Amino acid sequence: MRKIIFPTLLTILLLFVALPFPAGAQKIVLGWSAVSALNSPYWVMKDAGFLKQEGLDADLIYIASSSTIAQAQLAGDVSVSTANSQVIADIGLQGGDLIAMGAVINVAAFYIMASPEIKRVEDLRGKPVGVTRYGASTDFSMRLFLRKYGLEPVRDVPVIQIGEMPAIAAALSKHSVYAAPMSYPMAYVAQQAGIKVLSNLAKEDIPFVHVGIAATRRFMKDHRAQAKAVLRAYGRAVHFMHTNKEEYKKIIAKYSKVTDPGMLDGSVQYAYDFVEKVPLVKPQAFQVTLDVIAQKNPKAKQAKPEQFFDNGLVQELINEKFFVGLWGKNP
Repeated sequence: MRKIIFPTLLTILLLFVALPFPAGAQKIVLGWSAVSALNSPYWVMKDAGFLKQEGLDADLIYIASSSTIAQAQLAGDVSVSTANSQVIADIGLQGGDLIAMGAVINVAAFYIMASPEIKRVEDLRGKPVGVTRYGASTDFSMRLFLRKYGLEPVRDVPVIQIGEMPAIAAALSKHSVYAAPMSYPMAYVAQQAGIKVLSNLAKEDIPFVHVGIAATRRFMKDHRAQAKAVLRAYGRAVHFMHTNKEEYKKIIAKYSKVTDPGMLDGSVQYAYDFVEKVPLVKPQAFQVTLDVIAQKNPKAKQAKPEQFFDNGLVQELINEKFFVGLWGKNP
């Protein structure tokens, strides 16, 4: 009997060790909020296997807009998300437990697309502009852009909530709105329909955590190893994006449903232009955010940027030479 039982138990043990996710694998849910190449590091983390490599049994879910995804996070349904600095600051000022532990994008990274008759920003006076949802990155970026040129949102330029990027492209082509912030790949679609680029916000010097790596403080405290593993997976994903371009394009095509070669190439370059290789949050991005929020919420005037982000884990990875190990130099 012992001769039979011992080999059987040994076989079961070996099969258990060989399972794709060992017993110690940590379940985690990551949320992304826009069909944009700027969210693609999250797609790559999942599809290229970097989350699994870090010992995380990860689900990746899509929830439209940063403001909506943040509420799912506060409810405990999402562990890490793409929530932007406005959403994080708004929630923090209300006493909510949300923080940026990293930043994918530290500037407002949209193209302001406009109807051909709009020759300059001032031509938008009295004409409606579109955003995905109030409180989302598109809304925040458009309001900052208008104010930079002396136009007060709502009072001088009506701001209309449209929905997702394809709906914005349709609204522009129908003249329901005359301008809107857009990202790739949908900016390319709009251009093919005759809509032009009025401004590239990368050149407008508007700091903003456009796409965050957001978590609750509780998650960072109680699941510190998981949080750090997500940041390592992010670093590996961005390196993959730059060193495996063709595979990266396949991942973009899967999530965006884009097959046009020109659109895919444009999406890749768009990500290369904006995505941070080392995801440190830049304090000025939150300061600008607080300055805007302070116009309606006096609490923002007393707040400090450092209340809303924590670069501690990213700095640990820098000190451990993690990013140097990936790139062979300081990226």
